[in-house]
Amino acid sequence: MVLAKVWFLVVWCCVLWGGHQISATNTSCPSAFLNRCSCGMAYSPYDGHRQMKYTVNCTNSGFRTASMLHSLPEETEVFIFTGNTIPTLPINMFNKTLFYNDLDVIDMSNNHIRFIQGKTFHRVYRVKTLILNHNDLDITDKKERPRLFSSFDSLEHLHLTNAFSEKINSSDYLLSLEDIFYESTLGLLKTLHLEQNEISTIGNNTGVFCQLPKLQDLFLTDNRLRDFDFRIDCLHSVRYINLERNMIARLSEDAMRALDNFNRNNSTVTIRMQQNNFDCDCRSKNFIQWLNTTKVNIEGWSDLKCVDGYPSTNIGKTLSEVQELPCSSHSKLGRMGAVSHGSHPHGYSSSTIGALSFLLVFTTSMLLAVLYFHK
Repeated sequence: MVLAKVWFLVVWCCVLWGGHQISATNTSCPSAFLNRCSCGMAYSPYDGHRQMKYTVNCTNSGFRTASMLHSLPEETEVFIFTGNTIPTLPINMFNKTLFYNDLDVIDMSNNHIRFIQGKTFHRVYRVKTLILNHNDLDITDKKERPRLFSSFDSLEHLHLTNAFSEKINSSDYLLSLEDIFYESTLGLLKTLHLEQNEISTIGNNTGVFCQLPKLQDLFLTDNRLRDFDFRIDCLHSVRYINLERNMIARLSEDAMRALDNFNRNNSTVTIRMQQNNFDCDCRSKNFIQWLNTTKVNIEGWSDLKCVDGYPSTNIGKTLSEVQELPCSSHSKLGRMGAVSHGSHPHGYSSSTIGALSFLLVFTTSMLLAVLYFHK
């Protein structure tokens, strides 16, 4: 009987201890979250699942307003709010009476966000990672918000993959982005993701990244860039630039010179350019020679392949294999800035020749008419 009582007490204590542990690691969210989110300790996917952190996860929760975020627990370390529909983020999105000193990651991807108010984020001084991927941001409207990231004093990683509205020309929002970088305190930013934003050229604002002095890794993958046309001399800490899957046929003389100069004055930078539209004809001769001699680390350059070229036997070869780079008539025209499928071998397009012929016939006819009436 005594042994039975002792056994019962042991089991009861174990149940109580276990229940205490469960409640500590599976804390429920505040009622404002409508039982659609999970709140509690969880391994963070943002550090490789190495540590357990207090996580509020509202993935695909069907929210159409951000009002519940006034009730975000102050102990939150990782905040995941993805797959909802929030076109406009409100001013003072989090509770402005709390401090959120432990908040490290904010992931607001895929929420159809179009507008972020200038004072949306506050008390986010300790946040190191901000993710706004796959939204529809418009940062070029009349109510431009240059201080968008001004409260992120500790930000190290900014993710803006496929983040901007496709209705806006990329050169326009890059100009606004430069203003945002200038007005924000992003002196600690190390990583910037700008993949899949249909960027075709940096345009006139070549110094768009110069306000990020600690930038180390820049991702411009899956855009429409045709050259390396932004300043790198101001990025003294940069070590890696990814230009994969753009529309680069060859780098310009200015780009090659800028990279060589940077490499001489700073530590080696690595450039990745796989799966671009490399053109292997005489116009690329300097570029291919540069690849063979530069001390810039062009990652895996010996595997870069010719998508187009002259002669046609160059197509499909790697740039390191190409030996013959003669100039076709098409290439010569291209070097004169008149490349087109309808170009004439002597540098005039068929439309130009047609217009000149018409003018010649018309002038001759007029002269003959004048001579006829004055004979």
